[in-house]
Amino acid sequence: MMSIQDTLAKKYELVVGLEVHVQLSTASKIFSSDSAGFGAEPNENISPVSLGLPGTLPRLNRKVVEYAVKMGLATNCSINTHTHFDRKNYFYADLPKGFQTTQDSEPICKSGYIDIESATHTTKRIRI
Repeated sequence: MMSIQDTLAKKYELVVGLEVHVQLSTASKIFSSDSAGFGAEPNENISPVSLGLPGTLPRLNRKVVEYAVKMGLATNCSINTHTHFDRKNYFYADLPKGFQTTQDSEPICKSGYIDIESATHTTKRIRI
């Protein structure tokens, strides 16, 4: 008789995903002209735009898009010629805007991968 662990192991496949946050070496933030300098005091590099205050409009940092395309090409991604950003609403104390900007439906880059060769000369594809 198989144990419950063996039964589940045959029925399900473990899939692990990572969410990685990086700080790009741009002079300003992704959606505002506020400084993106590392090591500043809390709330030093903010403005009405970065706080998402009513009446303010974000402006996309072109350099961020260039970096995204370069990373996408380096990781074998398809690069979309059309993209848009989405708002995901959250109510967290440390998120005063009440939303997070994401690219859920049409990201700049998608369907990428990196091939890793092991010591036994087998290749493992890591999807991105």
